[in-house]
Amino acid sequence: MGNWKKVVRIVFDGLAILIALASILSVFRNTEWRYLKFLDFPRIQLFFTALVGFVLIALIPHKHKLTQYVIMACLIVGLGLNLRYLLPYTILSPKDVPQAENITAKDQVFSVFLSNVKMKNTQHQALLDLIKEKQPDLVLLMEVNARWDQAVKSLAKDYPYVKKAINEKAYGMALYSKIPWKNAQVHYLNNEHVPSIITEMELASGKRFTLYNMHPVPPKHFEHLPDNKGQQEKELIKMGRMIKQNQQACLVIGDMNDVVWSYVDPLTQTEDLLKDVRVGRGVFPSFHTQKWYMRWPLDHIFTTEGFRVKTLERLPSIGSDHFPLYAELAL
Repeated sequence: MGNWKKVVRIVFDGLAILIALASILSVFRNTEWRYLKFLDFPRIQLFFTALVGFVLIALIPHKHKLTQYVIMACLIVGLGLNLRYLLPYTILSPKDVPQAENITAKDQVFSVFLSNVKMKNTQHQALLDLIKEKQPDLVLLMEVNARWDQAVKSLAKDYPYVKKAINEKAYGMALYSKIPWKNAQVHYLNNEHVPSIITEMELASGKRFTLYNMHPVPPKHFEHLPDNKGQQEKELIKMGRMIKQNQQACLVIGDMNDVVWSYVDPLTQTEDLLKDVRVGRGVFPSFHTQKWYMRWPLDHIFTTEGFRVKTLERLPSIGSDHFPLYAELAL
């Protein structure tokens, strides 16, 4: 029995050290080493496993008290580091984008629906049913290939403004709008297979804003798909330069393939121009739909000053590995 307890204690000590080490190393979030960058993603998981680990280490009798206290101290550091990133996504923090209250003019409010449909996903009708239910003014679909483009062609009946950049590289994009736009253009900011759609929108109130629809590559190497191996991710930085030169209000939506954790500035270099609608409202993890233990927020909505949030929702799964996001915004 004594040997069994010793083995259990060693296992818990080892796991606790790994959790604490992962939490501490995660501060190097801007590194180009992909495996170290990945530690920036599971902050929710690291926080709660560190919390459980701390309780267990404290409760299990330990022959070497100094070792026990050192491990507990490392876990406390890990808890504090992850809490620093997670706290802005709780109601304890002020909202980066104000809440839309007492708005009676409907021409100031519009809705946005964004979904990474996953190219291999075949549950087309689930997506169409969800769009029909929510009736958004703007629909951004990502990972749209020729099959998906054909499957959702009926959307054009309700959305007179359509812009597409279809490909088979998991970065196809389609934008549908009920809101009039002009100068809708497809840009390839950092990769010839990774499009972004940028357009100027005009609400019924006459107010205008620039919409940036983004889907940059993740910090991971793919054998047959676009990635940023051997180079820094520049797509969002190039977008940031555009926003800094833009005199209009700006709205950025898309699957950013990054968790951000309220560090929008280092990601886009926009000098505090962009605000994260999640801050002060919740994490709203949009990935992964099937793997509950690997959920973190990859799909984002950023705004400049002037926007307000009426509603923010994570919608039910449509068979993709991403949950769709829905927001009602006011300008």
